[in-house]
Amino acid sequence: MSKLRMDTEEKMELLAYLEALLGCVKSLHASVGEVMAEIETMRESIFDNGEETAMYKRDMRGTLMTAKPATEAGVRAYDELVEEIAASQRYTN
Repeated sequence: MSKLRMDTEEKMELLAYLEALLGCVKSLHASVGEVMAEIETMRESIFDNGEETAMYKRDMRGTLMTAKPATEAGVRAYDELVEEIAASQRYTN
């Protein structure tokens, strides 16, 4: 179906899907930024100041345990959205 021939309801549905996907992309971008900052901190802690390595490892474990549920929830939401779009069979490349 041509994008130009979609009725208003179809356009609104497509926009809702696109908005949800954009939210997933924004979350991924933020997560990558956090990982990059964490890698820089790790580099500084391990290579520039070896005394702080044990403290950094402890803090990192706590951070990972805190972030894990949010990461898993985000991945599940993205997977569900992709499955919903694929199941609709309305939009093809």
